[in-house]
Amino acid sequence: MKVLYLCNDPGINLAGKSGGAVHIRSFVRALADLGHEVAIVICSLPSCRKALEADLHATVCPAPLSGWNRALARVLRTANRHNPDAVRALHNLTFFKAAMGVAKQLNPDFIYERYSLWAVAGLCLAKKRSIPLVLEVNAPFAYEQQHYRAGVTCPPLAHWVEGAIWRKARLVMAVSESLQSQLRRSRVKPELIHVLPNAVNTRLFHTGLDGSLVRQRFNLEGRFVIGFVGTFKRWHGLDLLLSAFRDVRRTDPSSHLLLVGDGPIRPQLEQEVRNAGLTEAVTFAGALAHEDVPHYLAAMDTTIAPYPALDDFYFSPLKLFEYMAAGRAVVASRVGQVAEVVVDGVTGLLFEPGNLADLVGCIRRLRNNAALRKELGRNANAACSERTWTHNAAKVLDQVEPLIKQNRAWPRRAIGFGNSRVGN
Repeated sequence: MKVLYLCNDPGINLAGKSGGAVHIRSFVRALADLGHEVAIVICSLPSCRKALEADLHATVCPAPLSGWNRALARVLRTANRHNPDAVRALHNLTFFKAAMGVAKQLNPDFIYERYSLWAVAGLCLAKKRSIPLVLEVNAPFAYEQQHYRAGVTCPPLAHWVEGAIWRKARLVMAVSESLQSQLRRSRVKPELIHVLPNAVNTRLFHTGLDGSLVRQRFNLEGRFVIGFVGTFKRWHGLDLLLSAFRDVRRTDPSSHLLLVGDGPIRPQLEQEVRNAGLTEAVTFAGALAHEDVPHYLAAMDTTIAPYPALDDFYFSPLKLFEYMAAGRAVVASRVGQVAEVVVDGVTGLLFEPGNLADLVGCIRRLRNNAALRKELGRNANAACSERTWTHNAAKVLDQVEPLIKQNRAWPRRAIGFGNSRVGN
C-alpha cells in the first residue's frame, strides 16, 4: 500500500526527542518494514532530512509555517498573546497545499494522520482525493491546551472543531479506553473507533544491556538506582517521586535517583534537590537521543511512573512500555491505562496515585528483594513481546484494508467532486 502520513503540529520536530516524534518515527518505520511505501508531511524542517529518510525508509516532506504566518506569530508574541490558535488554524492553508502536492505524486491508498488541534487539512485532502482518512488520537487537545498549556482563544469553538474532525474520519485509532469514551461522547460512531495503545521497539529496548558504562559515568556502582525517563511536566508526578526519594534516602543512604529528560519544571526540581541537600544523590542526565535511553534504563534497579490522580487519565505512556521491554522492575501509579498494562505483583508494582507512603513502600520492597526485581523485570519483558510498533502497524492496516477495497470499487469522480462517503 501507499500511505500518506500527516502531522500538522508545529510543535513536533520529527528528528526530536519528544514522545510524539518517537511515536511517529517508530510507526512509520514499522509501516515501511511491512513493505509499504510511506511519505510523511510534517511542519518541521529537519536539518538531517536525508538521514531521517534513510532511517525511516520513507520520504519526508516538510510543510513549515509560511513567512506571513511566522510574522503573525511574532506579532502575537510581541503583544504577549502566546496562544497559537490563529497561527495553527491559518497554517492549514500551507499544509494542505504541501500535502496535496505529495499526494499527487504518491497517489496514496489512504491518509494516516496524527491528530492535532485545528488541523483540518487532512480531512479536506481526504475528501478531495476520495480516499479514507485514518485519524490517530493521542489526546483531547482542546481540553489539554486549555488546562495544561497556553490555553485556547475560544474553547467552545475549539471543542466543536475537534469533535467535527473526529466524527468525519473513516477510522479513529484511540490510544486508550479513556479516549475511546471521550470520542463516543463526541458522537463518533462506536464501530469506527479502535483502541490501540502505544508500543515499543523491542530491537532497541531489551534485556541484553548491562548499564555498566552509565553507572561508571555517574559513579553509581554499588548504589540502588531509582530511575525516571520522560518530560519534566507537572502532570508526570515528579514532585511525588522526589518526596518519596527523600524518605527512601533517610533509611538507605546508598540509594540514588537518576532522572533522564528535560522540561519546564526542571529548574524547580533542581532547586528542591539543592534545598533538600540531595545534590550528590540525584543525577539530572538531561534529554537523550532515543537510541541512548536503553543504556540508561539498564543502569536502573527500578523505574518509576508516578502519575498523579488526574480527573481523566487518557494517556498511553511510552515510558511504561520501554521500562517493561527493558526488563526493569516497574513501580507505577494505579491510574488509567497504566493499571491495565501493569499487573500488580506480576509485571510490576502499583501504588495509589498521590499516596507517598504507598510509593515509598513499593520502592523499599524492591530495594530489599533482588529476586522480586528480577522476576518482575522478566515478566514485564515477556508481556511486551507483542506490544511492538510492527504489531500496531499491522493492526491499522487490517482495519483500513476493507475501506480501501470498498473505495476502489466505487467509480472515481472528477477532481473536486470527492467521494461523498468520505467525511460522512
